[in-house]
Amino acid sequence: MGLKEALETILNLGKAGQEPGEPPASMVLLLKEQRFPTLEELRQAAERAYGVDFSLDKNSRHCVYVQVLFTLMKVGPHTVSFMFYTKPYGHDSPELGKSWRLLDHRTAWAEHTAFTAIDYVKGGMDFESRYGLLARLCRELYDANCSGIYLPRERAFVPDERSVREMFDRIITDRDIDVT
Repeated sequence: MGLKEALETILNLGKAGQEPGEPPASMVLLLKEQRFPTLEELRQAAERAYGVDFSLDKNSRHCVYVQVLFTLMKVGPHTVSFMFYTKPYGHDSPELGKSWRLLDHRTAWAEHTAFTAIDYVKGGMDFESRYGLLARLCRELYDANCSGIYLPRERAFVPDERSVREMFDRIITDRDIDVT
């Protein structure tokens, strides 16, 4: 993927290869501290998630690399983007965090100071399979620094680790994703 294609894909919020008006497949890790994974950590997480070797060479079929301002991952025919933000998700609309019905959701949301948005941007799979691909990777990236995961398309927030891992397992189940 060239710079122009990467930029267009990111600026279109991952709409390349999906139906018009369909929201992008995206998972947002809400972070307690502004600590983001390195390329090497992303590479290792991808290897655990997909069971194939990953490279830092952007010409490889399975790789993680930086293209100007964007961190991208090629997972065979699929492309995933990472956006790292040093402000809370929805910082410009604080009512989102206050809108959660359950106190533990509001509390966990208030804990985060930064986030990582992981978007499926290219590859031509159905939406559920895109989520399956993202869930495999997010399961490997989710750690003690996460206060929860937000799914923008569903407007759903899952704050505790056990529930997050159960959600990932449900999304991944029965979704064989070809990454070769």
